Amino acid sequence: MTDSENKSSRHVMAVVGAATAGSEIARILAERGALVIVFEQNPRPYGKIEDGLPRWHVKQRKDEYEEINQRLDHPNIEYVPMTRMGRELDFEELRTAWGLSGIVLTHGAWKDRAFPVEGADQFIDRGLVYQNKLIYWFNHYLEKTYDGPRYDLTPGAIVVGGGLASIDVVKVLQIEMTLSAMKARGVAGDMLALEREGIDPVLAASGLKYSDLGVAPCKLYYRRRVLDMPLSDIPSDAPEKRASALRQARAKILEKAQRKFLFEFQELRAPSGVIVENGVMVGVNFSRTEVADGQVRIVQEGAETARAPMTISSIGSIPEPIPGIPQKGETYTYVNQKIGLLMDGPTGVFAAGNVLTGKGNIKDSLDSGSEIGTLVAEAYLGLSGEELKIAEAARKEAAASGEKIADAVSVRQKIAPEQVAILLDRVRKHQRAAGYEGNYRAWIAKVTPPDLH
Repeated sequence: MTDSENKSSRHVMAVVGAATAGSEIARILAERGALVIVFEQNPRPYGKIEDGLPRWHVKQRKDEYEEINQRLDHPNIEYVPMTRMGRELDFEELRTAWGLSGIVLTHGAWKDRAFPVEGADQFIDRGLVYQNKLIYWFNHYLEKTYDGPRYDLTPGAIVVGGGLASIDVVKVLQIEMTLSAMKARGVAGDMLALEREGIDPVLAASGLKYSDLGVAPCKLYYRRRVLDMPLSDIPSDAPEKRASALRQARAKILEKAQRKFLFEFQELRAPSGVIVENGVMVGVNFSRTEVADGQVRIVQEGAETARAPMTISSIGSIPEPIPGIPQKGETYTYVNQKIGLLMDGPTGVFAAGNVLTGKGNIKDSLDSGSEIGTLVAEAYLGLSGEELKIAEAARKEAAASGEKIADAVSVRQKIAPEQVAILLDRVRKHQRAAGYEGNYRAWIAKVTPPDLH
């Protein structure tokens, strides 16, 4: 929008995080006449669609990129890239000094839940790798301009997890290790073919078997039973017969994934220690567990040892703590969780998307309906021929949150034109600092790598 268009009192909202939830909520607020300032920590606004969703979801990612672009390219939305809370933006200053009608936090859940062994984090990138960094690397390392962390994957890696995201990790390991082994034999391999068809069929087409490659499969360890894996949701009010059938469906999903991607699995194992040699983590000690009355109990401490040059922690993601926002444990605390209200006052602070749920797994952005949860999980994991609209459910959830937030803000006093002008001046300074000149589509074209995967 141009500054001259700002001639009347209006609500001015800040949305922190521009991906699926943020762009949808910004669109709703903008269409209701608010001026919406969208702060995004990265040059591009695509969040976990770009950096957390493995790059074999080619069509789904491109479709969602354009959906986000269409929402953000609105005359009432001001896009401010490369502006991160706690780096270029101070939360308390934004809340108390800008004079906004409200702030909506939709910056997702990017912080990996800590590996559950005391002191393990001293071995990060020395044998221990976290899921979010690994997937970010996998999605971008082929780009010429990539300057992030780099990982040398190893056969036989340990993966600790149990949800859809941990199966993404084992797929990355198995596919990358297979491609590397094929290349060593002078055989051309294709990531998309391996993900679509499975490892055995692709190798068979080249006259090979997996056993010919000499590549130890990675192994996924889960602290509960396979029946407890959060691969598809079970409604709390489901009759026991239905709940049992849905638990069995989880086992079938895992079985199909193992058959297609050839990884190993061990249930009822919880990390209890790390194995260290020469300052490097080279394995994990696991305790045997049992599930009783829904709770995990250790039945044998340090029951077995697993050695591997790489251990990947994939036990979930949580929102980053932000100074000034009340928090209990891993999640923020709310004044009114029904509308996502975190803090009241002259500038209300709301949360939506994975910030509100306190979860960051892709599963929590998918449709979790009991009848189709299994079908959605299989489509996501590439175990069926179904096409998955990866962010459809997240958009619907964000739209519902956006309407509630818009209703809550509508009763607040509008901001006078002269104050809006001051706010816009602040916005322009942040945009200039980021090198953004005000044309959203031109900016996206400028910051999109030509070899983006």
